[in-house]
Amino acid sequence: MRTEAAVKFGLMRRFLLALGLVFGFVVFSAPAASAADNTRWQVEPCPAGTKALWLPRVDRVGTDLSCTTEEARSAAVEAAADSGSPTRVMNVVIAAAQQFADRSLTAESPCVLGAKGAVGEAIGTCVASR
Repeated sequence: MRTEAAVKFGLMRRFLLALGLVFGFVVFSAPAASAADNTRWQVEPCPAGTKALWLPRVDRVGTDLSCTTEEARSAAVEAAADSGSPTRVMNVVIAAAQQFADRSLTAESPCVLGAKGAVGEAIGTCVASR
């Protein structure tokens, strides 16, 4: 049986996660100011059954882009949220914002050299145009 304090903690955690998602969306969904016209996305398809998804890092601040399944990503997000670590929870927020921002990426979208992105279901790396 869950105590009242545990229920309140769970509700507070969900509220903070939702607040963080909104904040992350505002911060990370803006287009890159230094995107160059002489760049392009080099797209590498993911193996069958996987797609490019942003994952929260476990050991430090940040995210990683990987070919994985929605189930594996959900498990990583749940583990981060359940960890109680503010850093890991913020990484979840950042990963969600990055995934949302990448929804509009195409192989022709301008980009910043060296940047990574989920281009459709593939991983894209920004390179100089030929």
